[in-house]
Amino acid sequence: MDCETIKKSLGSWLDVELADSEAAKIKAHLEICAECAEEKRRLIRLQASIKDVLESRASGIAFEPFWRGVRSRILEKRPWYVALREMISGDFLSPQRLAWTIPVGIALILALLSLDQFSPWGSQKNNLTSVESIDGHGFNVAVFRESQTKTTVIWLFENQEDEDEPSGESTPPGSSF
Repeated sequence: MDCETIKKSLGSWLDVELADSEAAKIKAHLEICAECAEEKRRLIRLQASIKDVLESRASGIAFEPFWRGVRSRILEKRPWYVALREMISGDFLSPQRLAWTIPVGIALILALLSLDQFSPWGSQKNNLTSVESIDGHGFNVAVFRESQTKTTVIWLFENQEDEDEPSGESTPPGSSF
């Protein structure tokens, strides 16, 4: 690494913000380069001076009234209509608010569409039932499905009246399901 790159990275290196591999390269360079080592010492003195000034000035600032004001604003209870008025009177068509209108609108539409299905006072749906019959080589299968109670009944029975067309296979006598 050249000296210019090292000097640009010294602040990040002193703040331990660099990857280990890059920090190791800078440390190795500082051990052999007197100019970059002097730049490191100047940065350390500058950081110490700034820290001293900030600490001395911060001790004279009264933070307690500031934090009391912040706490009172957080705990302040405002009526709902004040918040609504502020929301409407502000930048009502801001991009952040417009970005939320589509998902909120979709959620409201879905809620309205499903309200009838899940509400006890909604219209009662017809109880749909279906019966399917399948012929299987002389044996019949009937399936009864009822949607409201989610009941399924399966009947397996032999064709007693030989109404079906004869199949190529014969069924052995006395066989049953």
